[in-house]
Formats: sequence, structure tokens, C-alpha cells
Amino acid sequence: MPKVSTQRAGKKVPAASMDIPKAEYFFEDGLRKVKPYNQSFYANVKQRWIGRTIPEVFASEMPRRCTGPMIIAAMERGDVLVNDKIVSPDFILKGGERLRSMNCHRHEPAVPDTPIRLIESTKDYVAFDKPHGITVHPNELMFHNTALEILRRDHDIPSYMHAINRLDAVTSGVVIFANVADPVIRERFRQQEEVPEGTSEESSHPKIVRKEYVCRVVGEFPVDPVIVKEPILQTAGKVSVDATGKASETRFERVWFDPASNSSLVRCHLATGRQHQIRLHTAFLKHPIVNDKLYNPDYQREISNQQDELTSTGDTRFYPTHIPPEKQPYMPYYISPETPCHKCKEEQDKKNIPDPKAMKIWLRAIRYQGPDWKFEVDMPDWADPTVLQ
Repeated sequence: MPKVSTQRAGKKVPAASMDIPKAEYFFEDGLRKVKPYNQSFYANVKQRWIGRTIPEVFASEMPRRCTGPMIIAAMERGDVLVNDKIVSPDFILKGGERLRSMNCHRHEPAVPDTPIRLIESTKDYVAFDKPHGITVHPNELMFHNTALEILRRDHDIPSYMHAINRLDAVTSGVVIFANVADPVIRERFRQQEEVPEGTSEESSHPKIVRKEYVCRVVGEFPVDPVIVKEPILQTAGKVSVDATGKASETRFERVWFDPASNSSLVRCHLATGRQHQIRLHTAFLKHPIVNDKLYNPDYQREISNQQDELTSTGDTRFYPTHIPPEKQPYMPYYISPETPCHKCKEEQDKKNIPDPKAMKIWLRAIRYQGPDWKFEVDMPDWADPTVLQ
């Protein structure tokens, strides 16, 4: 059972918090794995919860983590408390109360067992080469198996380091963590967008971060440079090219075209930094990234014939909501003799082992550069046209 934190006298209780035990990593099948652990959550009763029962709140707030019977059983075991006391499933929540949810069973998705190489490290910042398949920082499903936590464990980087830039889990390349609480450091790495046409760089944008990527796309990309300025809209967890979105600009330059693989290597210079910008803009040009599960329709059809319903999306954050909590691949939930952990059984039987090669996309951030700093990484292996997977 994880350690239960106690509140110091006179210190304000946070609205929500959680206890996460120390990671126990192990390595097999080319993957870095975390042994399953139990986690506790704490939250003050929100306004929208007042007048409702705990099973009702959990059903509406966390439908992928639990079912009504699962929560009722957890309450009877004392794993869900109100003000540190066991209450009945019919208990009506009131303002000012605090929920404690203990012993929530958690599996984290495995990530490729690829070392994270440091480019430069100081007390104020750390630049590193993020491998494919690893998220930058903790999210709903990942904590220990993220670049931030791995660096804290393997390289002892300070806890005050936070991400300056982010890459998709499937994308590799330059990422920077820095002490953003220091205004001097924050200003040094602050990312400005490129200077709009007709604007004086010296007067309006004295500091610009240059961002260069490479990607391998489908088909024969145009020989001459191409600039795409299609706006990008992010709504409800989805990202798309949309006229109502934010201004976006990417400049593409073809490096080579290989007729044998019908693919092109392209350099990408970002004037803006929208989510999935390169992936969306290459797809807009009808030259999607070769192995992009989200924006290459042909690749989507190819992998859907190889994988089952749980993994065909290729994105560890989103799983079908119609799948019961006890069958979700990684969502934490409350196990009991009635709802044993299927994931523990799968791992014991060596079933559904992910393929590290499938956790990547042919997109890499090769250079981030500011007025007085520059971080670079090597070109990827797939920059060689003879590499086909």
C-alpha cells in the first residue's frame, strides 16, 4: 500500500493530489517496464459533486476507471473514504468534504528500452535526445515511464526542471527542460514565433527559436520549397486543419526522393509550433508521413488488419470508452476477487507484448536554436532510403 501523506498544520490542502510510490523498473523484450503499483488519490468535493453519491460521481467523472459495483465494493473495503471515514454508497456528498481513493491498481504502458542521451546539462537546463515511444512528461496513463521521470531517476536532474518544448510520444529528437521559475532562464528559452512578413525582427521579435525537423513522407515531394500556412484547430482532444484554427506555418524542403520505396525525405522549418503541425501539413499536401497512424489513411488500414480493437489506434492516451474498465489496457482501476487484473495475467502469460518498432513515426526534431544557444542531434537511420521499417 502506498504511503499516505499527512497534511501539516496551517498548510492549505490542495484541491487534488495523489501519492505515487517509487518506480520499480525492469527490462525485457526490448522494453522498459514498470512493475504495477497501487496509487492513492485525494480531492476536495467539487461544486458539481455536491448532492450526489460517490458511485454517481465516479461513474460520471471516471467511466473508464471503474463501474458502480466496483466502487461500491471499494467503499465497503475502505478503499474510498470521505474525510478519512467509511461511508455507505448512499451517502450524499456536501461541500467542504474530502475524498480519499486508495489502492487504485495501476499499470503503465511499456516504452522502448532506448537510453535517453543528454546533449547538454547544467544546473539551469537540460537538453536531451528523446527517443521514439516515450512521452515527455506525466499524463493520464504514464508517470514513471516518461522522459521527465526517467531523467530524474537515471540522471538525477533537479525537480524544478520543466519542459520548454514538447514532442509527441512517437516523435524523437531535441527536448529541453529548464528552470522556468528563474525569469532569466525562462526569457532565454522563451519561444517566439517567426517574424511575420513586413515586420522588423529587431523591433518586434528580437528572440526567435529556430526549429528544424526531418520527416519521411509518402510519394514524390515537390523539388522546390513549399510553404504551408493552413490554420490548425484543437478541440475536444482532436487536432485538424481548419479555417477557424490558429495561424500556422511550415516550410518544407525536399532532401531526396526514392522511387523504390516511393518516399521522400523532407526538412521542415517551423515558423509556429502547433500540436501535430508537421503531421497535419504534410497530410494536407497529400504526402503524409509514411508510418503515421493518425494521418496516413493507407497506413491506418494496414495496421488495422494486424492489431486488435484495443491497440489499433496506436495512441496510448485514448482507448474506446465502451470497453469495460476491467478490460482497459492501462487505465487504473479497483481490483478485487470479483474483478481480477487481466493485465497482470497477460504479462504473466507473455501476451499482448507491444513491439518497440511500432512506437515510432518517421519524424525527428534535429535542431532547436536560439540567439545564444543551439542543440542538435544526429539524423535518424530512416534518413537512409534503404531503411524500410
